Amino acid sequence: MIVVDASAQVSVIAGVAEAGWQCLIRRGMLHSECEGVELWDLPVGGTLPVRAAHGVEEAVLVLVGAAAFVADHGTPVRAGAGQVLLLPYGAQGEIRADGGSRLLTIRALAGEVSRALPPRIPELAPA
Repeated sequence: MIVVDASAQVSVIAGVAEAGWQCLIRRGMLHSECEGVELWDLPVGGTLPVRAAHGVEEAVLVLVGAAAFVADHGTPVRAGAGQVLLLPYGAQGEIRADGGSRLLTIRALAGEVSRALPPRIPELAPA
């Protein structure tokens, strides 16, 4: 369940338009390959950059409105409310709000990135 408290949201610049943003979880809170789960409220014309250098795969769940992923020099891939945009590692471009949109983004390390990292072993408290 996601409960949005407007007073808890932070405004950031996403593309050329101001967007509402709320981080729900970050990798330091998990012992997993998940980098973060974020809730975005994008106004008309709002954008989020997608960069290969981020080293992540991304699932973008459209909760309200519609959005499109536009690869650099590519054709837009659109998704409406209840649909998911899956962005593979190496994708480059931007996510555009088609009207006002609420998005849930889930970012995870790509397999080839996580394989290059040392293994993470949870610390166990002595008994």
